[in-house]
Amino acid sequence: MSRQVKPGSKPYRARLRDRLAALGFPEEAIPARVAENLIVECGTPPRTAWRLASELSLDVAADRYNAVTGDPRAGMRGTRIWEYEQWPDRGVRPTVAALRVLATVYGTGWKSLLGLRDLEQLPAKDLAEYHADAEPGAPPPARGGARVEERADEEIGAGVLDDAILLTKTNVDDTQLDDLWSDLDFLGGVYTRTAPDAILGQLAVVEERVSAMLKGRQRPKQTQDLLLAGAKCSAMMAWIAGDLGRYRLSRELNSAAWLYTQYADDFLARRWVRTSQARVAFWAGNGVESAKLAADGLTYQVGGRLTDAPLILAEARGWSSVQAERQVLDAIAHWTSIEDPDLGAGGEDRFFNITKDRRHYMAGTSLLAVGQATAALREFTTAREAYEKLSPEDRWEAMDPMIRIDTGRAHLRLDDLEGAAAHVEPLLDTDVAKQPDMVRATLKLLAAELSGRRWRSAPAARHLAEALLDASASARP
Repeated sequence: MSRQVKPGSKPYRARLRDRLAALGFPEEAIPARVAENLIVECGTPPRTAWRLASELSLDVAADRYNAVTGDPRAGMRGTRIWEYEQWPDRGVRPTVAALRVLATVYGTGWKSLLGLRDLEQLPAKDLAEYHADAEPGAPPPARGGARVEERADEEIGAGVLDDAILLTKTNVDDTQLDDLWSDLDFLGGVYTRTAPDAILGQLAVVEERVSAMLKGRQRPKQTQDLLLAGAKCSAMMAWIAGDLGRYRLSRELNSAAWLYTQYADDFLARRWVRTSQARVAFWAGNGVESAKLAADGLTYQVGGRLTDAPLILAEARGWSSVQAERQVLDAIAHWTSIEDPDLGAGGEDRFFNITKDRRHYMAGTSLLAVGQATAALREFTTAREAYEKLSPEDRWEAMDPMIRIDTGRAHLRLDDLEGAAAHVEPLLDTDVAKQPDMVRATLKLLAAELSGRRWRSAPAARHLAEALLDASASARP
């Protein structure tokens, strides 16, 4: 028994062509039969059916459309042909002039590209033209070059104004767009001092607004603004979902964010998403992937709008997970050469432009992972000092326990159990359950080191490890 193929798929169409050829149909007649089968047997809409029967991708069909008009710069795009194919359920209604050109591309008549549901939605003028046209189903052969060219110019020109007018129609206004960006800026600014799940819920509402608007029609610049807002919102949601330990959701959100950036075609948006992807990948246990995502993010140059520091440090941290010392030290050296000690995290991208305390903390964790405990301790000390100087509204609360935990780990590497305990014990009096998932992860890491061979015989180390595990167990499941 032959393997089943999906109706309408390329293998399906190939088999159909073979069957028609075996029945003696000439090659030039086969596309029409394939289109008929796709429409009748597979339920494929006529315009899509004829394009598939001609074995043309959307972009190739657009190129041939422009070639038929005699102007390769005429502006037809694959996305517009896709919109034509979605009508009348959604998308854009094709003009009769556009249908005539598409029919020429597909080797049929323009009336073949309209089904019953299409006809029911046609304007009265177009429907009258449909009935008045004596077209037999395929374009007649040209009898006079100049006359045919003159007619084509008339038909093509008739649709240009209709298409241009579509660009003026929009379902959004500047106030709505300003509100979206204002909400994103506000939520990004208060994230450091607000419960993560609360911010995630509010961002989800923003994302729903963006999605609802994109289902309508906007001016091209407004569409790009919505795509950028969708990219930033999804990347922020992915970041926060990762903080909550919901890594599967994070990956899905980052995938959506990257798709938004591909259509927006904006370097800054790509940086937002790569920054979020690198962070989520690291805390999900994929350090090398994190480093590569961060390195790719650095290839998108955006001037001073988003500093290189977060991505450079994310790359170092990613490589540190596999003890790739050379890559880590190279990245830290790169960061040191550009580090601005006075750089804050203000502005519209403050969510991604991390503060000085967090930059030095990331550097310290990377150095600690490759055995540079003394250098790491210096970075943690600087991170602590920078954290203390921040105003309460600019502090990310998770930094206090994380700096304490990794400072303790650095002291352990330097055989200083007493120093480690001095930094870590204050955590035992706090509610770890309110902290992000990575705090619990670093607590477990420190407890594991205290329980290791080096400190196994020290009662103080054992008691501290047990207390830390208890604190970790009380955190968010």
